[in-house]
Amino acid sequence: MNSFLNRTEAPVLALLLLITMIVVIIFGRLAGRKWNKEQVEMKGGVNSLFGALFALSGLILAFTFGMSNTRLQRVRTVVELEANEIGTAILRSDLYADSVREGFRADFRDYLEAVIAFYQHAANVNQLNTAKEDAHQAATRLWARAAYQARSTNILIPSQQMIPALNNMFDIGQTREIVLKSKIPDLILHMLFLCVLAGCFIGGFTIGTFSSREWVIVSGFVLVTTMVVYTTIDLARPLRGFIQDEAGREAIVELRRLLN
Repeated sequence: MNSFLNRTEAPVLALLLLITMIVVIIFGRLAGRKWNKEQVEMKGGVNSLFGALFALSGLILAFTFGMSNTRLQRVRTVVELEANEIGTAILRSDLYADSVREGFRADFRDYLEAVIAFYQHAANVNQLNTAKEDAHQAATRLWARAAYQARSTNILIPSQQMIPALNNMFDIGQTREIVLKSKIPDLILHMLFLCVLAGCFIGGFTIGTFSSREWVIVSGFVLVTTMVVYTTIDLARPLRGFIQDEAGREAIVELRRLLN
């Protein structure tokens, strides 16, 4: 399901969170002034509740950050494996006669370009679907060519090498699809945002005055929290965010040299 949180880019979500945090703090301050005409310092019970809420927010943030980092590592592993599997399959085409080899290389070229387009346009749904379809068509041609060659007994050894290589290449492509479809559950992000905003409201409600000193502290808290949440969300989007696995994608692009 392509929800609002998944569709919206991380910088936009971070900006919305920052603005909402400021609004909630101000709202909490107005509510505190209305419901507590006398300025009373926070009591022990409220202090404990406030501390527990921030601890809960930190726990959820740490859990979400861990999920994001795990997803980045999984995507990085898949990209590296795919580069290796495609390179191996391309090299196996050299086992065939020149006429057959050129046919394989032409299909590999189409498949490789589709995979490169997939990684380059992961944030664009239309271009992503086009890349998937191109890769599927090239994979179908590759398998049909390998199956046809396997029927010839005089080239049994090349076929025994090529077919497992193609299987591995197609399997890692399917794994890539599954990994990239996995997201941080929206419920976890909702809980994270809710805890952060609840802390902002209580902070605004219980703060005594809004002097310049308090505004500096509040601004620092809002900025740091927004930066950490933004990094956490962006980390979970390694193909569309600023934190990306450039080395793996460059390795796939460099496979073009094998087809020159």
